[in-house]
Amino acid sequence: MKLNRTAKQAFFTARKRSGDASRISEITGYSASHVTSIMNGNRNVNDTVANAMYSISARRQKNSVAA
Repeated sequence: MKLNRTAKQAFFTARKRSGDASRISEITGYSASHVTSIMNGNRNVNDTVANAMYSISARRQKNSVAA
């Protein structure tokens, strides 16, 4: 089953760490401030950023479980 952009963003949000915005900006070529705006929900997530979010968080545990 393929996840849509919103599902990938929700998956990432449950697993995000500090420094992720800069990593995603390096992968995608977007500025860190633009990526941060996407992560905060101020801008819509596109496929490129959604795929980068999913790829860096795919093997992480949820933050609620990791504690």
